[in-house]
Amino acid sequence: MMICSYNILTIDDDPTILDAYASILIPYQKTSLEDAVLQLEELHNIERSDIEPIEKSMNFKIYQANNGLSGIEIFLQKYKEGLTIPVCIVDMRMPNGIDGLETALRLKQIDPDVHIIIATAYSDRTNKEILDSLKNNTYYIRKPFNSEEIYQLVYSLSLSYYATKTIQQLNNDLELKIEEELEKNRQKDLLLFEQAKLAAMGEMIGNIAHQWRQPLNIISLLFQKVYFMHKNNSLDGEIIDSVQNQAMDTIAHMSQTIDDFRGHFEPNKEKVYYDLSSVINSTVTLLEPSFNLAGVSIEMSMQEGIRLYGFADDLKQVLLNILNNARDAIVSNKIADGKIILKTMLMSDAQEVFIKIDDNGGGISELNINKIFEPYFTTKHKSQGTGIGLYMSRRIVEERLNGTIAASSVNQNTSFGILFPITTSLKDTDGK
Repeated sequence: MMICSYNILTIDDDPTILDAYASILIPYQKTSLEDAVLQLEELHNIERSDIEPIEKSMNFKIYQANNGLSGIEIFLQKYKEGLTIPVCIVDMRMPNGIDGLETALRLKQIDPDVHIIIATAYSDRTNKEILDSLKNNTYYIRKPFNSEEIYQLVYSLSLSYYATKTIQQLNNDLELKIEEELEKNRQKDLLLFEQAKLAAMGEMIGNIAHQWRQPLNIISLLFQKVYFMHKNNSLDGEIIDSVQNQAMDTIAHMSQTIDDFRGHFEPNKEKVYYDLSSVINSTVTLLEPSFNLAGVSIEMSMQEGIRLYGFADDLKQVLLNILNNARDAIVSNKIADGKIILKTMLMSDAQEVFIKIDDNGGGISELNINKIFEPYFTTKHKSQGTGIGLYMSRRIVEERLNGTIAASSVNQNTSFGILFPITTSLKDTDGK
């Protein structure tokens, strides 16, 4: 049988009591005479005598002190050495120093989990006062005490103490493991977000190309006009002024396009007041050239005057992801009359805003509808998508907008709904 050994501190001003505790808790040691008698009994097949003690399953290492201050000093020293003392037996009345209650309170300041056994024949303190002061892990026994009761109590409390410490350590290890996993997830989310931004950047570069194609064509025609009129000697100052004005207007439009796109990749880091309709209009403006080229129309029905406070670029990112996915579905499924309908509305209590985006891009199967917000899930070919756009959209809506996002599909139509609270008064139109 495995023998466990635990440290015990006994504090009493009576040395005979300290010896009594030691005799109860320290394992019984047979004398050489007793060993000889037992050997004779075994040799002659004699019934075993009563001198063999009952085997105990735990050894206790006893530390002793004859006053409270000495006991605290021993306890603190062992604690600093990393040797825990799970149980302290403390006498209540100890002259020439602090009493048992004050001693126990100071022991608990060192180790709040220590079990205190108050042992006394007479006390100036009531049982209730002692227990109310020491609260948990406190036990009260009167002298003279029963040896077996002392042993069993110390035995049980020692096991309880180390069980508590083990659970605490497991909890600490679990908390550390959880924190490590959370940090891994945070790093993973940062990576996913960067991947989503890169994917969006690819979309934006394509949109810039579409946005600039027509202006570049206009500038090219203007240069050709000036060239041919110059060759025909029909170029005059009025024509030059007209061409210059058209060219400058076109270049200004191209410059504004750069500013609009740059705003998506240099988002505001501080919350601002913004108009919901303006944010949606600017987002759709960025996408319209490539959508028109793909034969996809965007219809909007927006409730005006909805002002919000937060990160407008977060909402733009969500809208870009959903709208681009809708366009890709329409193109992939070769829908002849591709259409996306975007609506905004206030809820009845005017405390929440709802954005609804519908498309006729072929729908989403019942098997996949519950998976579309999972990271890396996509029904597109690997060359067309990474499966992180909708995942990041959900994270943005839930964590940055404090809202919810859901999707549904009926027949050939898919619908996305975004619901989030209005974080400022609708009357606050001046942004104060």
